[in-house]
Amino acid sequence: MKQLIVNADDFGRAPGVNRGILEAYEAGIVTSTTVMINYPDAAPGLEQALAKAPDLGIGLHLNLTAGYPVLPAERIPSLVKEDGQFVHIRDWAGHMAAFEPEHVRAELVAQLDRYLSLAGRPPDHLDSHHHGAYLHPDALSVVLEIAHRYNIPMRDTKFDALDGPLDRALAELANVVPGVPALLAQNLIERLQQVLTQGPPPFCPARLEMGFFEDHATLGDLLVILTTLPEDRPTELMCHPGYVDEALGTSGYLYPREREIGHLTHPATLECIRSEGISLINFGDLARSAA
Repeated sequence: MKQLIVNADDFGRAPGVNRGILEAYEAGIVTSTTVMINYPDAAPGLEQALAKAPDLGIGLHLNLTAGYPVLPAERIPSLVKEDGQFVHIRDWAGHMAAFEPEHVRAELVAQLDRYLSLAGRPPDHLDSHHHGAYLHPDALSVVLEIAHRYNIPMRDTKFDALDGPLDRALAELANVVPGVPALLAQNLIERLQQVLTQGPPPFCPARLEMGFFEDHATLGDLLVILTTLPEDRPTELMCHPGYVDEALGTSGYLYPREREIGHLTHPATLECIRSEGISLINFGDLARSAA
């Protein structure tokens, strides 16, 4: 059986994003979302989702790369710029070596605590904005601790690259963190490998499909993904539906979000799900089946 999780990233980023994700859930194939809990619109969005979308899987989009932190900036100065906002992932190369472990841990734990306070329950899975918390060893250590403490899945973000040739792992890191110096990159890869060997392996039940994004966020690309899903392992399709509004204005990913809504709710998409016999699920379903 082909099983598919359609996860909409960035819930809470802006009112238009919240509205678009809920529309793609109600009228389309979205089954899951992850919340950027550090944004002001996370709280009202979560309240609405919990009340009106009871079957929507809701995870935590751990964030060290966009917006203001949950904690006051003066408590975690190594993670923020002069304006108090996180250092963007494109600028991590010149800053990430200075991230203090205690600052990383404090902010990620604060994000989890805020989620628990607002939702009244643990997230059903974890992932990370720009995959940032997977790319810094101190952050990855915290993410693994949270996942194991609450027995929840994580997004599969190419951990297998760390087990292969060093050149492959370095290339994967360079794709996300441009300009990272070679020695720093190698040190990071080695430390990430150490983190992964220090405890139980991450529970990542679904392979990650990232092909529905930017220029490839088209109906044709989506239908190709749906008609070529593997049957041996569930797939998570990452998507970013949303409506562009003033609060989203500083995002680097704008109008493709609105096109994504149309594709995720398109009659051809719904028919493809039916004709291909695809079972739409969320991470909670997988966690329950593995228990």
